[in-house]
Amino acid sequence: MKNNCRHHARLALLALSLCAAPAVHAEKADRDKPIEISADRGNLDQLKGITFWEGNVVIVQGTLKLNADRATVTQDKQGNQTMQATGRLVTFRQKMDGKNEWVEGQSNQLDYNTVSHIAVLTGNARVKRGNDLVIGNVITYNTETELYEVSSGASNGGRVTAIIQPKPRDSSSPASKKPDGKTP
Repeated sequence: MKNNCRHHARLALLALSLCAAPAVHAEKADRDKPIEISADRGNLDQLKGITFWEGNVVIVQGTLKLNADRATVTQDKQGNQTMQATGRLVTFRQKMDGKNEWVEGQSNQLDYNTVSHIAVLTGNARVKRGNDLVIGNVITYNTETELYEVSSGASNGGRVTAIIQPKPRDSSSPASKKPDGKTP
């Protein structure tokens, strides 16, 4: 029984870890770390391949941390998984591989499918990587192609926002030198 619970916990975190790294490479070492899921209640249906966690759900694996009010993970006979985390505010945070930067996100709902490799953040969605930020009502991200789609979700032409910081200039490049040829 304890091994089955661990198996379902790993399934839940696998789905979460795959969706929690938009446009970056998540800390690779996280995959080999133990998974800890805490919640007020949990329900594991091994025959149907469904796990359900409710009430202050906290999932941690290495540098990945996800908080939600509820999380449901399903797995079919082929091992394909879907995950849905919902709540007043679903948040995640994970360290980027090889950098001292973090990816952070939030929404009211987070859905992920291992077959399509699509993560969808819905409702007041925000994803922050370093100082870059994307805001919209719906953020769809393909974890394989690293392609974002951001929409307002409004049929009346709502707006989306992206704040992208300039890349630091190389001090040896001509554009970073003063007119007298010296670096600032």
